Amino acid sequence: MSYTLEKSKCPSLAKYDVVVVGGGPGGIAAALTVKIMYSSKSVVLIKRDEKTLIPCAIPYTVASIDKHDKSLISYSGLLAQGINVVTDTVVDIDRQNKIVITASGNCYEYDKLVLATGSISNVPAIEGIDLRNVVIVSKKYEDVVFMQEILRKSNKVAILGCGFIGIEIADELVKLGKKVTIIEILPHCLLTNFDEDFAIKVEEMLRREGVEIKTGRTIKRIHGLNKVESIELDNGEKIEVDAVVIATGHKPNIDLAKKIGLAVGKYGVLVDEFMKTSDHNIFAVGDVAEKKHLVLKESIPLMLSSIACIEARVAAANIYGDKKVMLEGIVGVVVTKVKDLVIGCTGSTENMLKKKGIDYVVGRAKTINRHPFFLPGACEIEVKLIFSNQGILIGAQVSGYRNEVAEIVNTLALAIQNKMSIYELIAMQYGTQPMLTASPLSNPIVLAALDAYKKLKLNSWE
Repeated sequence: MSYTLEKSKCPSLAKYDVVVVGGGPGGIAAALTVKIMYSSKSVVLIKRDEKTLIPCAIPYTVASIDKHDKSLISYSGLLAQGINVVTDTVVDIDRQNKIVITASGNCYEYDKLVLATGSISNVPAIEGIDLRNVVIVSKKYEDVVFMQEILRKSNKVAILGCGFIGIEIADELVKLGKKVTIIEILPHCLLTNFDEDFAIKVEEMLRREGVEIKTGRTIKRIHGLNKVESIELDNGEKIEVDAVVIATGHKPNIDLAKKIGLAVGKYGVLVDEFMKTSDHNIFAVGDVAEKKHLVLKESIPLMLSSIACIEARVAAANIYGDKKVMLEGIVGVVVTKVKDLVIGCTGSTENMLKKKGIDYVVGRAKTINRHPFFLPGACEIEVKLIFSNQGILIGAQVSGYRNEVAEIVNTLALAIQNKMSIYELIAMQYGTQPMLTASPLSNPIVLAALDAYKKLKLNSWE
């Protein structure tokens, strides 16, 4: 720990059963779940910023969301549950006396503490990155306001990074009629989450919209006198642009955790299956906490609001000793939309498994999401399932042109989480309706499982 503090030296000392540090999705979910499960406990949430944006909505402030305040996180639900919400910055924690110290000099005594300090932008070292009109994707309200202002008045924009944030911002810029160039160091966009066959679908959609994509490249330097005029790639190519978006991801905000002496791993604060840190009175959730992949059994740098909320509920359930709710590992469920294409994934990809030397079998299915096929809203849905050689579902990727893709991915994530077998998926029960689903003969999950079954040559039913 950094130091101990005598309680008598605190100008203001408020006592709470649970103190939550961080006002993002993880912190909010933790505070609410504690109140739901342990209603008699007093809870305070300390958030750094006066205004906090919904993280996943940030790319859409470029074009789709006209006013930033429409996408602010509301804390009214916490107040309604009797949770105190304080805007202040936590500068230290006295673990011995269990006291939180803030920048304003206030102190909060806790019985249990939830650390949800989130993540900060991962900024690469590029010459010229400090020029005007270079936008670094950030969660801070003022940074997002700046991003919208710069990008709306620029005509030619380069985006460094073709992950989810990068492609969503590109899609937004296309709506504004901008000339967009994406620079991605990997061979394809989204390759850390999807296999090449699905990543290409996104690239094809972006290119149809006029987006230029340069893969296997990065930005060496940004040129300009006072503001951006051009970028130079690592192969020497120069591209004229008015603005540059740095969408190279985030890293866990572990400064406070390290300061107070918590154990930290490669990708965040170390936690167990109950989200407990090396201090048994402190839990960590969200981007600040290190994640273990359920299938690969290794730490991964995956930061999602949905994961933050899941971890927060696990932490809250166990904060007073209930060991029934636990998180064995993360399956990673991600869905995005580019123009009309909806694409999602969960679990492991073929690329991940090949790198680990894990054998697998793939099942595929393409079907129409309505029956008969000519009904309104009908489109093709493609499902790719990845099974271990023992017939356990360990990965899935789905694409289509309707929002049900998201719920198919969520269903498959639950199947992976529960280690469901190919047999259970073949016998999966489901409902159908002509205007809502594929034919009862053509459920894409079942068809993909059947395709994999043939390849596995399992004969236990024969």
